[in-house]
Amino acid sequence: MPLHPETDRSQMEFFCLEELIPKDHPVRVIEAFVEGLDLEALGFKVLGKSHEGRPAFGAKSLLKLYLYGYQNGVRSSRKLEAEGGRNVELWWLLGRQQPGYKTIADFRKDNRSAFKGVFRQLVSLMRDWDLVGGKTLAIDSTKIRAQNSKKHLPRRQASNFNKEKIDRQIAYIDGRLEEFFEEMDRLDEEDDKGADTKEAWAVISEKVQTQMDRRDKYEKLGRELEQSRQKQISTTDPDARALVLHRNIVEVGYAIQTVVDEKHKLIVHNETTNENDLNALSKQAAEGKEACQTDQVDVLADAGYHTGREIASCEKEQVTTYVAAGKHAPQTGEAYTTDKFEYVAQGNYYICPQGYELHTNGNWYERKNTRSSKGEVQYRIQQFRTPACATCSARSKCTKSKNGRLIERTEYQDAVDRNDARMKTNWSYYRKRQELVEHPYGTIKRQWGFTYTLLKTLPKVQAESDLIFTCYNLKRCVNLLGLQEILERLKAVLSLILGNLRHLKKSQESIFTSFAFLSFFGGNIRREDVF
Repeated sequence: MPLHPETDRSQMEFFCLEELIPKDHPVRVIEAFVEGLDLEALGFKVLGKSHEGRPAFGAKSLLKLYLYGYQNGVRSSRKLEAEGGRNVELWWLLGRQQPGYKTIADFRKDNRSAFKGVFRQLVSLMRDWDLVGGKTLAIDSTKIRAQNSKKHLPRRQASNFNKEKIDRQIAYIDGRLEEFFEEMDRLDEEDDKGADTKEAWAVISEKVQTQMDRRDKYEKLGRELEQSRQKQISTTDPDARALVLHRNIVEVGYAIQTVVDEKHKLIVHNETTNENDLNALSKQAAEGKEACQTDQVDVLADAGYHTGREIASCEKEQVTTYVAAGKHAPQTGEAYTTDKFEYVAQGNYYICPQGYELHTNGNWYERKNTRSSKGEVQYRIQQFRTPACATCSARSKCTKSKNGRLIERTEYQDAVDRNDARMKTNWSYYRKRQELVEHPYGTIKRQWGFTYTLLKTLPKVQAESDLIFTCYNLKRCVNLLGLQEILERLKAVLSLILGNLRHLKKSQESIFTSFAFLSFFGGNIRREDVF
């Protein structure tokens, strides 16, 4: 059977870049999208740096390179440099420009805050194209590893500490020093007997100095931690924190909050944080609602977001919450759990399963939420008791406290009760949450490898998040509308921009007037993001 013939490598060929890229190739969507952006208005430095005196690379070329790279799982500046020299698709996209890795890395670093504007522009387009429903939003977070280790690894020191870890290290060092001092005492005794101990003394002295230096390091870290009023301190990436990935697995990294619209599983908002989900609900819900430009929205979230203050804040913002309550081990038997105590709102008291009334003295007590990374006061509570506990026959089944049963009611309990009641009657509606939030994570983490960040500090990691979610939304739009349809729509947007810019040039209007024309995306560009 004959083999397929090979092309002669020495044969000279002539080709056109345009002919190498099919008309229905996805890279053309990146080209059309970036060409429709006013990067200078979004805060980009329009001209890149030139380190060897060569002409600088334009911002649009470098943005196209990053969008292509993140959409294909290539995020490293050195790998992007290599792809620019061998990837035919990038030849076409960049017009055979081949920026160096330093230029590529500097563009992401110098424009880290401007990538948020690109993400918002695309969200506005999605809303204009009727791809965003704006009725039901799902909120969740995913954890990614930081450039910061939490444990001692071969040839690598731990670089994330809390007070307990610092104290543990100092105690270990003190134990080692005690052993060395005992060894020194033994050498003194041998020296008195005429033995030559100079070499052994030198070795022990060096070990003592090493441990003393390590002790000084941990004491300094302890002081810095105390001054920062934080619970953790990281030395490699100062913004990274130890976060629970799932169950008892902890990694040092970041939590990326995402708000996903139900209609087509598109992300309308994202924010990178270094805290858990406890205090995130109301802010993420408000940002998602604003991105959808709707007056009222339903929000679905898991038990990690179930906080009275956050649920009450959502109600004030016209956000209806469906947040699962956390599972708590009952204090006693199932018949006497807190939900079995009936609250009477008119009299502000509880009735226990035995029929006794639990009343409050009217005082409010402050409580700190132990799950908060900052430890600030989160809420106030009232306490409800009854003297009937002293003689109640069911006391052993109800409580083990010597002071009798105590019920604590927070100032946000009414909002929590309304949320929990909605959960009980709309469980099938709430179950949409998982399929909504996991769809984007499966793409960016499994397919594109976004399980760790290449950068350090919150603003830079936020830039990575904005890039990856812009790529996700852009690819999802292509899948929903079809490549040719989205190309036509992007070209229409570009034509509108060019027409407005010509009009501005003729009339010589101010830059603030040009801001109004840029809101062809639906008005979701905030003035502070542009100027």
